[in-house]
Amino acid sequence: MPRQRRRKTISIAAVLYVAPLLIFTNHSIADNSSLDQMSEISIEKSLALETIVVTGRRSQQQFDSLIGSVGKVSKEEIQRTAHAHISQMTARLPGVWLSRGNGQELLASVRSPVFTGAGSCAEILTTEDGLPIRPTGMCNVNQLFEVNTEQAAGLEVWRGPGTVFYGSNAMHGVINIISPNISTNNVSLQLGSNQYRRIKLGWKGNQDTHALQVAANGVSDGGFKDDSGFDQQKISVTHDWSDNLLSAKTYLTAVNLNQETSGYIKGRNAYKDDAIWKTNPNPEAYRDGSAVRLSTRFIGSSTDSYQWQINPYVRRSSMTFLQHYLPGQAEEKNGQTSAGIQTSYQIKDDVKTLWVGVDVEWADMWVKEFQENILGVADNVRFQGQHYDFDVKSRQYALFANSEWQVSDKMTVDVGLRYESLNYDYKNNMISGSSRDDGRACNSSSGSCRYFRPTDRSDTTDNVNVQIGLLYTLSATLNAYIRAANAFRAPQINELYRLQKEQSIAVIQPEKLDSIESGLRYQVQNLTAQLSIYLMKKEQVIVKDSDSFVVNDGKTRHQGIEWQLGYQLSENWQIATAGAWAKHEYQYTRLYGGTNIKGNDVDTAPRWQGSAHLNYQPSENTQMELEWVYLGNYYLDPQNAHEYAGHNTFNLRGQHSYGDWELSAQVTNITDRHIADRADYAFGSYRYFVGEGRGFSLALKRQF
Repeated sequence: MPRQRRRKTISIAAVLYVAPLLIFTNHSIADNSSLDQMSEISIEKSLALETIVVTGRRSQQQFDSLIGSVGKVSKEEIQRTAHAHISQMTARLPGVWLSRGNGQELLASVRSPVFTGAGSCAEILTTEDGLPIRPTGMCNVNQLFEVNTEQAAGLEVWRGPGTVFYGSNAMHGVINIISPNISTNNVSLQLGSNQYRRIKLGWKGNQDTHALQVAANGVSDGGFKDDSGFDQQKISVTHDWSDNLLSAKTYLTAVNLNQETSGYIKGRNAYKDDAIWKTNPNPEAYRDGSAVRLSTRFIGSSTDSYQWQINPYVRRSSMTFLQHYLPGQAEEKNGQTSAGIQTSYQIKDDVKTLWVGVDVEWADMWVKEFQENILGVADNVRFQGQHYDFDVKSRQYALFANSEWQVSDKMTVDVGLRYESLNYDYKNNMISGSSRDDGRACNSSSGSCRYFRPTDRSDTTDNVNVQIGLLYTLSATLNAYIRAANAFRAPQINELYRLQKEQSIAVIQPEKLDSIESGLRYQVQNLTAQLSIYLMKKEQVIVKDSDSFVVNDGKTRHQGIEWQLGYQLSENWQIATAGAWAKHEYQYTRLYGGTNIKGNDVDTAPRWQGSAHLNYQPSENTQMELEWVYLGNYYLDPQNAHEYAGHNTFNLRGQHSYGDWELSAQVTNITDRHIADRADYAFGSYRYFVGEGRGFSLALKRQF
């Protein structure tokens, strides 16, 4: 039976109640700026490469001075897209695919295949204003819903190993969301297909040396599939203070999600079948999650040559969901409370800049798994009852140094080093071993159940990553770079302590990745172009073997080409494209179903993907955009025996402003094509998360 929809106290009704109060209240520090002109999102501006990015060094940096590959979605593009799911926004970037599940769920890919499994989320680091949103050791594949991307000031994706300012998890890339930056006070209401309703509120005020901003949104989605949908609420509060020598910026983010999840539909090409396209085989499935983060970034300087940063933070999150995709459908509950501090000190002269820093973090993490259903017989290896209940306390510290030399007017060299140590202190709150939760045996030949709970233990990992890069200015319009770097990720707590069968101890080492890449950036008045080529090799890849043991003897190879182009066709027309070709392959010998997978494509790794955007701005107040998104074919299993054919989708968006009002409309999946947002092959069957059919939405925005 479908689960009764539950709403938390942070509701859309509450946002609707607060919004008119803020509109009509004459607050003493309110800044009632007039409406920003549509020219602020002029198509000409998106061609500029002088973009400020923060991902590389956790501080502002000019885009054309980067030694590495970064794609950015601007604030204006985020507003134009008005995404219901973050995957709609990242389609603009090369080498990035956020594979949408149902509701707000996703699996991420950045210069990589789409990762699945207990620790797959740790292959890519997710940050907010340069700060990881979760502690090392406890990521979640769906964790991007915990950030206010809907009102963000920008989204940046660093492709390839992160810099030494980041440590564990920054292997294939870093996804960084920039907190909202309100330009004018505003409130908007959006209505769309499938009973989609969303309200957004943005407010800012200034008084003397203080500035306060509030960005909040609430959404209710009735769901494209039967018995699905979600309610979600997000709020971001920012406070700024500064004087001549010191500034402090405080960020507070709170998020809540209550989702009724639709499961896979099964059968070859089932997503094309009108009879089952919208059906939900798992109306009982759900996901509830919440997160709160608070941080303050202090920046001080005594002279132009010295600057320091200190960023203390606290975080808390929890999640409950039904594992509808596994036999037995156990319920998982997990959560964490963590705190830490990021520090850096910068010394600069005419030819070189040196950064040194220390990062420290503490976390309390917990995981519980309980199965309510009986699967066949009571003593089934997937037994009814408590499977896991454990706590992990972690302590992490890191030291890093990064130096940049201006060798000549045309050449810059960058070198960095980071050392990181992580300790886990694990405590099992159940009977240790592979028995049932009451100590009885299961009906396997050995009496062992599927789930193994280690005894209390401690584990420590120590890792080092290095980078070296060179940037060369070939002309006033063209520069080139080359970068070599390595990266690592520590084992996640679910890989170390959530074991199966008779694997009493998981001796897991950190994954290691070595990378080399080169790139070109070109810009003239009406054309911008970026090109990057990379090769990466990864060892000690953490996988499950045929006995469901967690091992890390895997090896993979990743190579590809990525590009972005923007061309101003005329005063009113612009076209932009982004694309990537990549090959991700297994480099180790292992039999899957009797097939040696060495040399095969990693599953869920399309060779080709890309997008194009045609923009038309007939006047200062009107803009339209036609979007094409392409995803190539990919294999669904390591044997490369099953495949998804890929797809094309088209979307249309338009905006018009009049005075303080703005009207926006969009049509998604214009051709109403049946597609799979995610295709999979498991338990002897094709499985699909279907993409939504043609959808419409209309939004009205009032600025005040």
